Amino acid sequence: MKAAEALRIAGNFNLHDFYPTPFPEDVPTIDLEKISLSRVLNGDQIEAERLFNICTTIGFFYLDMLDHPTGRQLWQSACNLHRFGQQRFSLTSIEQKLQYKPLEGVRVFDRGYLVRNAYQDGRPADLEILNVPQSEFFGTKIEGGEIPTWIPEEDHNIFKQALSCGNTVARALLAVLEKQLQLSPGAITNLHRLNDDSGDFIRILRYSGVPDGSREVPEGFPPHRDAMSVAILFTWVGGLQIPVPDAQVEGFSVKDEDWRWVRPEPGYAIVNLGDAMAIFTNTLLKSSIHRVIKAPGRQRPHDRLSVIVATRPENNSLMKAFESPMIPVCQSNELPVTSLEWGHSVVSGIQRRAVARGARDLDNT
Repeated sequence: MKAAEALRIAGNFNLHDFYPTPFPEDVPTIDLEKISLSRVLNGDQIEAERLFNICTTIGFFYLDMLDHPTGRQLWQSACNLHRFGQQRFSLTSIEQKLQYKPLEGVRVFDRGYLVRNAYQDGRPADLEILNVPQSEFFGTKIEGGEIPTWIPEEDHNIFKQALSCGNTVARALLAVLEKQLQLSPGAITNLHRLNDDSGDFIRILRYSGVPDGSREVPEGFPPHRDAMSVAILFTWVGGLQIPVPDAQVEGFSVKDEDWRWVRPEPGYAIVNLGDAMAIFTNTLLKSSIHRVIKAPGRQRPHDRLSVIVATRPENNSLMKAFESPMIPVCQSNELPVTSLEWGHSVVSGIQRRAVARGARDLDNT
């Protein structure tokens, strides 16, 4: 069984903790292409062309984490973070968790603990999010930013290793795209160095399961595009959906019948480009809309934990299109904003849309 083998490689984890019940066979899914991390890192030209074609069309793909040592290390880190979230979310009080607060100013959604619908009768919250930024371990330490005591020091290396390996993987993908775009070496990758100050982060999410017969079905996460360059998602229970390639997308609106489930694949990450890459290439590279809803079928009663390793441009990078024969000329006369300012604007828009759709605000007070 591939799931068991993937967890054995990662460190002999309990299969049921990650895969409580199989993904259903009777729901509409989308067949994403599978990219080999080993071939990408070894400069395989055919794999590079496949990757570029995916990123100029759908922008989502599976990335094999088990065919290269760096990928295996990142897969193991993600499994460790899943287990950390499973334990710490349940064993730590809401009051303690809320002590890890987002920083003020334009930094949004890359640091701190957030919770939606924290029930007073002992039921777990329907959505918990822990964001641990790159600045906790690499680059400039932010004043007032301290990791809370409920994240024990012995677990810090799990986050540090995931950020480091995730940066290596993201830069490898960006290096391929950079070359395919006929840009000079380092044009994009030098904006995403691990020790430069950026909005990179690790995110652990827990979506609560829905008990059988429950009338109370909270929102998942509304349709959105990511305010980053590369998102590397690890998930073991269904919930992520993206539209079919020919769906009519108007803003953030997609017909219900056009959404498709993305099946979690053992040993693979789900990778997508964010809006930063669309801006850098004047939409030649695609940042695709997606959403998260409650798990399908028999997975529905089970909690869904996911781990995201997010890579963003260095804080002072100007968000504008590069010049290249491959990139359409940008006609805008607007002055570009920095990556830090842009990230705040995009995430604020996501939060406003969530409120407009009737979802409750994420409460970080």
